[in-house]
Amino acid sequence: MELIEREGLFAILRSEFQKSITGEGRCIFLGGEAGIGKTSLVKAFCKEQGKNCNIYEGACDAMFTPRPLAPLYDIMWQLNSQLWPNQATIDDRSALFSEFFQEISNQQKISLVIFEDIQWADEATLDFIKFFARRISQLRCLFILTYRDNEIHSKHPLRNVMGQLPPDSFKRLQLEPLSRLAVEKLALEKGYCGEDVYSVTGGNPFYVTEILSSYNRGIPENIRDSILSAYNRTKEKSRQIWELLSVSPKGFELKYLEKFEPDYSTALENCLELKILLLKEGVMFFKHELFRRAIETSLSPLKRIALNKRILDLFRESFEQNQELERIIHHAKNANEYDTVAKYAPIAARHAALVGAHTEASKLYLTAIEYYQGNDNDILIQLYESYAYECYLTNQVKEAIIYTGKALNIWKEGNDLEKTGKCLRFFSRLWWLDGNTDNARKFADQAVELLAGQPPSPAKAMAFSNMSQLNMVFDQPEESISWGEKAIAIAREIGDEETLSHALNNVGCIYMNIPSFHEKGVGLLQQSLDIALRNEFHEHAARAYSNLASNSIELKKYDFARSMLDEGIKYCEERNLDSSRAIMLSLKSVLLLETGDWKTAGNIADSILKSENYLAAFAIPLITVSATVKMRTGDPEAVPCLLESARQSFETKELQRIIPSLGALLEYEWLTGNILVKQEDLERSKSMIEQSIYYVEKNEFAFWLRKARNQKLLLRDIYEGYDLGTVKKAKQAAALWEKIGCPYMQAHALFEGDDDDKRQAIKIVHDLGVTAVYEKMKLEMRKSGIKSIPRGLRKTTQSNTAYLTLRELDVLHLLKDGMQNKEIANRLYISAKTVDHHISSILFKLDVNSRTKAVKEALSREIIK
Repeated sequence: MELIEREGLFAILRSEFQKSITGEGRCIFLGGEAGIGKTSLVKAFCKEQGKNCNIYEGACDAMFTPRPLAPLYDIMWQLNSQLWPNQATIDDRSALFSEFFQEISNQQKISLVIFEDIQWADEATLDFIKFFARRISQLRCLFILTYRDNEIHSKHPLRNVMGQLPPDSFKRLQLEPLSRLAVEKLALEKGYCGEDVYSVTGGNPFYVTEILSSYNRGIPENIRDSILSAYNRTKEKSRQIWELLSVSPKGFELKYLEKFEPDYSTALENCLELKILLLKEGVMFFKHELFRRAIETSLSPLKRIALNKRILDLFRESFEQNQELERIIHHAKNANEYDTVAKYAPIAARHAALVGAHTEASKLYLTAIEYYQGNDNDILIQLYESYAYECYLTNQVKEAIIYTGKALNIWKEGNDLEKTGKCLRFFSRLWWLDGNTDNARKFADQAVELLAGQPPSPAKAMAFSNMSQLNMVFDQPEESISWGEKAIAIAREIGDEETLSHALNNVGCIYMNIPSFHEKGVGLLQQSLDIALRNEFHEHAARAYSNLASNSIELKKYDFARSMLDEGIKYCEERNLDSSRAIMLSLKSVLLLETGDWKTAGNIADSILKSENYLAAFAIPLITVSATVKMRTGDPEAVPCLLESARQSFETKELQRIIPSLGALLEYEWLTGNILVKQEDLERSKSMIEQSIYYVEKNEFAFWLRKARNQKLLLRDIYEGYDLGTVKKAKQAAALWEKIGCPYMQAHALFEGDDDDKRQAIKIVHDLGVTAVYEKMKLEMRKSGIKSIPRGLRKTTQSNTAYLTLRELDVLHLLKDGMQNKEIANRLYISAKTVDHHISSILFKLDVNSRTKAVKEALSREIIK
């Protein structure tokens, strides 16, 4: 059937293709429900452009566990069979992607690369999509990916992929059903009742096409019955092949088919003629997935079991030789072959983990656990620990805790001190990531107690290093260094470089935050990173990057922090370390907040928090960033976010979480005059903070404590940026903030200076767009008698014909909502009198004499909508 009502989409494809010809490659995500015409649109476009480009097509499979890198594998054979290695691991996958990229860049013609059905893509394929789409602008290539949008749920990993791509290099196109008019026209040409066809199909082009072209016995009640009616009309041998193909989502090779049904040639002839089945590169499959599903669900449970068992019996050896373990597992599951699933699922899981498909690996290990029918503790504990570790890598921390607990119980029964201690240490790590510091402490103590009297070993060294890490995050520097040095000594004695990297990281973090030992700390952290990079300790390398960046942000060394984050995020992307990448993105949001990019900082924080795929231990800084952006820009949602950030930070008992959260609450108190922190809570926190090694953060907290409560904090080390005791010192501090790139604190330092400094400060704040802070500073300047307060026209002011300021626009929108002056004042953190002044200015600029007329005039002039 010719394409109908797709002219607009076709025009967009042509436009994007033309852009790609000039060397600015593009990526298009083509979405819609099954049968909506995605493949038809792509094929028509390929046919039109076939002479102008090289076309490479690959597809994902609807397996229980997707075949890793399936579409890339398909295309590599079309492009250059030498590209595909005999064994792909996580270490050589980056090189594989780079080789593919280079091969495409060397093509004489523009390339058209197509991935179909990426809703079934495995984790490794999604990783490639991120890699290739991020670099597509460097190629003469149009990258088209089709997916079923109705199968992309809120937590589907494809959503994260699309959310992480540069918006200027890809476009989403959505295919909609055919209109009622179009369906009626098509039906009329075939002699059918268009109304009935539309009611059955809902305008789905596939359903419409099949009903109008394949089935000539009237309109069936639904598509399933239509497919089954065609199935029932075929000969017995053909039905047997349909049944075989229905339980084989990947399709079935002719070489296998002959063994399954020797007399297959005649049986297939009719199917091919009707175009119900397709043959491509020696593989037979249904024209559409809906055919397969309809036939499969029509079979009795006993028949499905028998078919899958027969396939398994006939071809298990061939599947194993060809490393198609996912097919063995698929058919074993459907044949209720529990032992077979339990045998092959862990093997497939290890293969998936090697190529970085950790989500698939975790699913396979869980499958093995569910299907294992024995009670051999050696097997169970291996499955439990492997599954828990994969869950740990993929942010399924609660699930990891459950199965680590199961493994721990078995180790305790076996009285294996070394393995029990190792498990206890890992348990401590998981509980800390889940935000339960009490359990983290408890299991860390148990691990050390159990292993302290044992000979030197990796488990003992890591237990000591874990204790060092916990003391580090709980701001107990002496204990952290002591445990860390013990771990370092054992690690060096037994040649355990993994623990050495881990322990150097902990001790380096402590020293880096002590002014007189800062350089030593940086050196130890760099050693930790070098060891991890040299030995491919991916987790520890990512942690070193994170801690170098985190400490640098705390110390206001923004340039170094930025370079560490850039390197670290790239490192994690290349190795599929998504949880570590998310941690670094949370640090990046803090960095952007402190350097004045509120919008991006808030967007990153909100995006990670909404993803429901982040570690609880790292949620607090994200909430704090989001709350701070809201607070400074006058968003009424700031208060609940600030309170939630404080609540969670106090639960951790970690000063590195508490100080920023409490400081944000004090900043809010300064802005609004509303007290949010109880004095007894503040006094308790002050005594803790005074002992903290985080001297720059202590200075920042002291700054807000003085502004909000006019109270002082005892400080041993004074950071120059917060040394504001005189006008001269305030100017010096402002110069420092300007030099390191923190305009917000530059403005606050200037505001401690003379009148001209204050005018410069409020101008900086005005330009930053932090409206609530601008209003607060303006109010304080007016109270102190300062005249000629800078106003200026912002872009938002210039964009409306009445030249309303940003604050006046805020007031006008609330007037439109029917709010009174007091309500507006509470919403915008300003006084009712200030609201009255804004309204008078609005009436004057719009040349009206009432609030109602002001709203009506603004709507008519499209100043507000």
